[in-house]
Amino acid sequence: MKKKKLDIFNLFYSGAAVVILIGVIAKLLEWPAQDILITGGLAIEALVFGVSAIKFVEVEAKQEVATEATLAKVADGLGNLVGSAGGATNGADTYINIQTATPGLPETNNLNAVSTGQSGIHTSTTATVNVDTAKPKHLSIDVNTSGTTTNAAHSLWQLEQMDILSLAKDLFFQPEWDLLSSEEYAQISKLFKRVFDKKLPNKEALPFLLQFPVKLPVPEMSKLTLASAQELSSDEIELLSKAFDIINYRSFFDHFVLEQNGEAISIRPKLNNEVQIFGGEEEDILKHAKQFYAKDFIVSPVLECLADMIKLKGQLLVEQFTLKVSVKSENEFISLNQILLTQSDDLKKKLFNKVKKLKYNLTTEAGYSYLKTLAQSALSFRDANIGQELFKSIIEIQVDDNNTITLDDVVNCYADTIYFGPKNEYSVVLSELFVNGELNNLNYVNSIIEKLVNDNVATKSKLLEVFNMKEQDSKKDVFNKLNYHLNKANTSPSGAQLAFILLYKQYS
Repeated sequence: MKKKKLDIFNLFYSGAAVVILIGVIAKLLEWPAQDILITGGLAIEALVFGVSAIKFVEVEAKQEVATEATLAKVADGLGNLVGSAGGATNGADTYINIQTATPGLPETNNLNAVSTGQSGIHTSTTATVNVDTAKPKHLSIDVNTSGTTTNAAHSLWQLEQMDILSLAKDLFFQPEWDLLSSEEYAQISKLFKRVFDKKLPNKEALPFLLQFPVKLPVPEMSKLTLASAQELSSDEIELLSKAFDIINYRSFFDHFVLEQNGEAISIRPKLNNEVQIFGGEEEDILKHAKQFYAKDFIVSPVLECLADMIKLKGQLLVEQFTLKVSVKSENEFISLNQILLTQSDDLKKKLFNKVKKLKYNLTTEAGYSYLKTLAQSALSFRDANIGQELFKSIIEIQVDDNNTITLDDVVNCYADTIYFGPKNEYSVVLSELFVNGELNNLNYVNSIIEKLVNDNVATKSKLLEVFNMKEQDSKKDVFNKLNYHLNKANTSPSGAQLAFILLYKQYS
């Protein structure tokens, strides 16, 4: 049967509110007691709020996480259990203050042998540990041993054999490496000790460490250091790769590099300017990296297990080449263009954009290597129109000491006369339209195309296409080029030129 209980706070809250409301009504109606009612109600509310401000709440205790220094003290304290187990304390429990690492005696005796069977002795050790607080904690260690010794020293000896006590000082272990086989774990333990001077616990100790009452911090792989270069075998590298994959560690090459020196493979700390690249790239890419960026890009051994660990590879590596290329270095520029022939149009555009203008001297042939390279690149575009426009925008041809032309200056029209009207009754002579030698520019371009054909750059039809000379200029093309030349020379049209413009507008 439920009992009813008066809620005192609710009574005061509600009662004071009633008094205040009556006071408000009294104020509106101008009753004599209006001020007393309002003042009394507000005073009661203030008192209630003041009392209710005092409130106690339950707070969960924060989980203690052991630090390296803390666990080192735990290890030292556990070592003292050896003396107390068989000495004058007569099996008394050991109290360890981690702040001071000094053992003492608690109020209860918790160190005792629990059971003895034919197959061996089961020893249970309970230690009370103060972890940076005044609150005691109980650390339980259960060890099954086969033998006849019954004291705690034997149990601690087994913990030392499993490297658990020394782990408290070394503190380098990865719980997920329990997925490795016993043989693999033993190999990687030796490898870490030899290369990084880090001691791993025995594999048999990992389950114990995972259930350790004090939470052990998992060391950061980025804290690995390497005093000097060390040699590794391909099997050791594959084992490292497998171990890193288990813990999803992908930043190894942010701190170290691997180099293939003949048959030997070495690992060393990475310098600030160095980047590891994959040794399984295409031959022309590796050749380019070694020839022009040997100090920046370090080629890894050709091991497939490294491919996922190396970030700069494939198209990203080629993009990096494009960003770093020096256009003034002819050999580097040509080498990169050969790589880009099989790459995307976007990468080729980035290289074209780094070239402001390319001048080819017809007399001295200076710039011919660049011209040939860019012609090959323009022909390799999947979208031929993009390649053609990019090529056209940067090419300049120096025909003599005083004149330089572009492809826009070339009139590709073989007819001497242009006709207009339904019966071609009107005509304009082409030489009267272009009076500054523009008609000779076609011969210069044709000579360049012939030279490129002889050098097996491409077929003549392909080159005519990239130079925009595949088809003869239409009347519209002639009209546009005439306007281009008039604007370029900043002159007014002559009689023949004006006649052509009027006829074109009339009959086109």
